[in-house]
Amino acid sequence: MTLKKSHLICALAITTLISCTNQTEEKNTTDELTDSLNVPTDSLAAIEEESDVSYNLPSALQIAYVAKKSGATYNVDFLNKTENAPKYNTSNYKRAVNFGIYSSDLANCVFNKKYQESKQYLKALKEMGSYLGLNQAFESDNLAERFDKNLTNEDTLVKIVSNVQLKTDELFEHNKQKHITVIAFAGAWVESLNLANESYLKQKNKKVLMGMFEQILFAPTLISALEANKTKEPEIDGLLKSIKSINEKFNAIPAVKSTLDKEEELDFSTMNFTDSEVESITKLVKDLRTEMVN
Repeated sequence: MTLKKSHLICALAITTLISCTNQTEEKNTTDELTDSLNVPTDSLAAIEEESDVSYNLPSALQIAYVAKKSGATYNVDFLNKTENAPKYNTSNYKRAVNFGIYSSDLANCVFNKKYQESKQYLKALKEMGSYLGLNQAFESDNLAERFDKNLTNEDTLVKIVSNVQLKTDELFEHNKQKHITVIAFAGAWVESLNLANESYLKQKNKKVLMGMFEQILFAPTLISALEANKTKEPEIDGLLKSIKSINEKFNAIPAVKSTLDKEEELDFSTMNFTDSEVESITKLVKDLRTEMVN
């Protein structure tokens, strides 16, 4: 499958910037996220490396940024309610997948300058993190105090959230729970797709639809990561089947299938999609998201 290089470049560029936040104090800005998209195409090899697939999934912050750039609108009603957090403390799968969902919701709040909501979603994310043994990631560096102090400073909030992401990934790896990172990404990915879908239904903005479909291009990488970890939690098998269904339905859209059969690069700006074709994808996304949050 030929992936759309511009999308992968975007994710990799943001990955590079987020990694640098640990080394350069207060350097990252939202403008730099935009300006740094000129990444060499040979860097794409990293995301396609099968043996390290679990390391190469983008973070919730990265996919939320891609969604924001597509023009998707913010609506708090589309997010998972923060008061739902305690009900997910039932299994590692439920904790992890909703940790990912709240990560996506927090990132959306930050990028849309919804700062009071950001505080609420940071609190929900911290609660989910405590169920997963991630207290250290949220209690270090005066996180809550720094978040409050910089509540209207988007650049610094992005830095803080990205540092939390890095610390949680390190803890999962240290605790030999890298599969939890994969499940959490699946939650963030599905939440981002669902938020884009809800926005598209309101706006009928083709750019939003393009952004949603570009995010579906991460499905093969996510499927590979889940396949490598499917024996770790019993629910992964069902999650894997659902994501495979989304990917298969997407690849079966005539305009997509024709392009893939010709081994050409997908360019959604030149493609047209019927309502029924879009609905065939978004119904699967909505059903999976509903299963995750219930």
